[in-house]
Amino acid sequence: MAKLAEQLVEEWLNRSGYFTIRGIKVGVNEIDLLAIKPGTNGYEAKHVEVQVSFRPVSYISKLSDEQLKTLGLKSKNSAAKRSVDILEPGIREWTDKKYFSKKKREMRDRVLSGAKWHYALVHGEVKESKELELIKAEGVELVPFHQVLTELRFDKKGFSGEAGTDIAEVVQYFSGHAE
Repeated sequence: MAKLAEQLVEEWLNRSGYFTIRGIKVGVNEIDLLAIKPGTNGYEAKHVEVQVSFRPVSYISKLSDEQLKTLGLKSKNSAAKRSVDILEPGIREWTDKKYFSKKKREMRDRVLSGAKWHYALVHGEVKESKELELIKAEGVELVPFHQVLTELRFDKKGFSGEAGTDIAEVVQYFSGHAE
């Protein structure tokens, strides 16, 4: 599902006039999408991560080694109920890893040095909505995946990329015949 969702998000960005680069990797570090378009004061630059699940069984963030010991759990991806004080450090670590680390800054600078990057997470359903609130508090825009699909469904005028065009057209075709 991950690659399919990324393709649809890329198409959504292309139709909004963004030039996109998907799946940039340096070692084990990856960025789902970088999106750039000319704006009135230079370039608009977005770093977009895509995490879409329809039936989530675990949290977005992982538990630290210390939290595993404290809680007596064995897996960093444990689905055991977590309090906000457990979620907060995990989300800070997750947003740093996904957006704010030195490696991610260097990767973005290779594409467009000196840009003021805007951060976004396209998400589906989540196990714990508090995680989304914490991600937003870290300065990341939240974009529900259903919003992307809705905008693809009704947009017939924007730019079109190649990766998600066929899939987006299937969504448009189905939505036109499903009602």
